[in-house]
Amino acid sequence: MLPMKKPLLILVLVAVAAATLTWLLTAPDHEFAPSTPKARHKPERTTASTVSVPIPARTPPPSSRAIDPEIQKLADRLVEKTQTPLNDLETLGEFVDLYRKAFSQLPVGCNEDITAILTGSNPIKGVLFPPDSPMIIKGQIVDRWGTPYWLHPNSGARLEIRSAGPDKDLFTGDDLMINPSPSGLGVTPAQRL
Repeated sequence: MLPMKKPLLILVLVAVAAATLTWLLTAPDHEFAPSTPKARHKPERTTASTVSVPIPARTPPPSSRAIDPEIQKLADRLVEKTQTPLNDLETLGEFVDLYRKAFSQLPVGCNEDITAILTGSNPIKGVLFPPDSPMIIKGQIVDRWGTPYWLHPNSGARLEIRSAGPDKDLFTGDDLMINPSPSGLGVTPAQRL
């Protein structure tokens, strides 16, 4: 392939993907809904666990906007008792990756900011995560133990997603995470006394 054709082909593919995702986020419900795009890379796993844990109890408010059925299916994985906490991290990573693909950047901010962005507070008002999900408590996406996830960008295309685990205390030995930040970046808080 000639040197100039490859960047043009990549640009065309990115434009088609962005247009498709925009259509999926803004189109009314149809009988046929294309499947949700899958993440290109497999997130790094640091701990494997098959723990059956309760889902935080919360009565969801009625949704004011219809959500794409495929996105709803992806979100429903977070409340399935057959899923592991590590599966939850991977599922949340898929939502972050959907946003990254649509906007060519990671959502930024703390958990509350990223939750707001994924639930519709973004430039096109696209809902990438159901605002009435039982996994949102006090404006934050929480893990199966009801603790807000710790979200931290560690590159332009990756976000560390960390669950505090069953002890509900971040940065302890039972934490679960994907896409861990490289050591030395100073993202892990100082040791507690």
